[in-house]
Amino acid sequence: MMKLIKLMTSAALLLAAFQLFASPLQAAAPYEGYSYSYWGTTSTTPNAYLPETVINGVEQGIGKFKEPTDLYVDDDGQLYVLDAGNGRIVVFDEQWKVVREIRGFQNGGKQDQFANPQGLFVTKKGQIFVADTDNSRVVELTNEGEFVREIGAPKSEVIRDGFEYFPKKVGVDNAGRIYVIGRGVFDGIIEFDSDGVFTGFMGTNRVKFDVWDYFWKKLSTKAQKSKLAQFVPLEFNNLDLDQEGFIYTTTAEVNSADPIKRLNSTGVDVLRREGYFFPRGDVYSSNPNASSILIDVQVGANGVYSALDSRKGRVFTYNEDGNLMYVFGRIGTQEGTFKTPVAVESRGSQFFVLDQGLNRINVFSPTRYGTLINDANALLVSGDYNGAESKWRELLRLDANNEIAYVGIGKAMLRQGDNKLAMENLKLGYDRVYYSKAFGKYRKEMTRKYFGAGMTVVFVLIAALWSWNIIKRRSTGKVKANVI
Repeated sequence: MMKLIKLMTSAALLLAAFQLFASPLQAAAPYEGYSYSYWGTTSTTPNAYLPETVINGVEQGIGKFKEPTDLYVDDDGQLYVLDAGNGRIVVFDEQWKVVREIRGFQNGGKQDQFANPQGLFVTKKGQIFVADTDNSRVVELTNEGEFVREIGAPKSEVIRDGFEYFPKKVGVDNAGRIYVIGRGVFDGIIEFDSDGVFTGFMGTNRVKFDVWDYFWKKLSTKAQKSKLAQFVPLEFNNLDLDQEGFIYTTTAEVNSADPIKRLNSTGVDVLRREGYFFPRGDVYSSNPNASSILIDVQVGANGVYSALDSRKGRVFTYNEDGNLMYVFGRIGTQEGTFKTPVAVESRGSQFFVLDQGLNRINVFSPTRYGTLINDANALLVSGDYNGAESKWRELLRLDANNEIAYVGIGKAMLRQGDNKLAMENLKLGYDRVYYSKAFGKYRKEMTRKYFGAGMTVVFVLIAALWSWNIIKRRSTGKVKANVI
């Protein structure tokens, strides 16, 4: 009896301890991890990222942020915050210590300042470019905040009548070319050379042409035409550049077929879309009002990029083939959720999401699950196929139904030359593109392996058949044997 009492007491203590330690974990995960299967259904997954802390400027001794609009992480790991409501740029180091504040600058001997700036970019040389929206200019500053120049509205004969210049986002490539996204500009990305001279528009979103709409417009009156949808290209709302100079863009309209693009130097979209669904955030084919509205894109290492959904407050991360790796975040007021998310950045394995509604930066760190996905993808891209396979298999122990893990193993096997095993895993991951590649290589492998033996068998069978015919004809008297 005493043993039973002790056992029950121990069980009660264990249960209490479990509840004690489980509560913080639940509080630390204000959302559920999920992904999409090949069939378009959502499947629950472990959380890839969890909130670590929030930064609002108060604890850092600079006062609370006010309507911040953009973030940028430079090559030295410093985080720049465009605190538009306070008319300043705040620079933090990796320990969240304030490096400097830039509140204004001397321009032509006079004190100048920003007016509702919306975009921020820092070059490898430390030059700061600001899309100073309501001042209708892009401002270039030194890293210390000294004025260098301003780039005003583009001037050219190709500029349409009524064109207005309100730059929202800005980016600069390795050659010094400046790319600007303007408010209400559907002509494409405004491109300037390194001297600030307008060179043209690039990457214009193509208009989806509907024959029936065109037909009805031809038959409609002027009043009716004014109420019909116009064939106007969709405007970009954000951009980021990768190490190779390709420009990643987002388009906010829910009816955009390709809300994420990767533009080359000629403005052609070269984004790889080999996943189950094109990269566009949440997949809601029958309910456009529930689709994602993507407002920012952040390019990481190893071909990985992340898009921020302002409607649901989620960050969607994709690999170089366009496969969805993981999702985290949601709309809310508690730590790790957002009211009005406006920008996403990363540093190493951490993510930062800027919440304009709550005037703070949410810091996210990877879980074991997220770390395994990141590491496995990085090893696969770098060519360490054995290491990648090991990580993917470890991931399957956390999530046995993870299709991207099977795809990862299949790709590793394919690049190691084990085509049959690659086919088996790629089939489990429902990856038709790479399965076809593995099947083609396996077919060639089998052809080379058995072609010689197969042809030998064929020749032996032909010789045997020929001999049998001769023997049969002799036995029936149709062929006379030569007599010596």
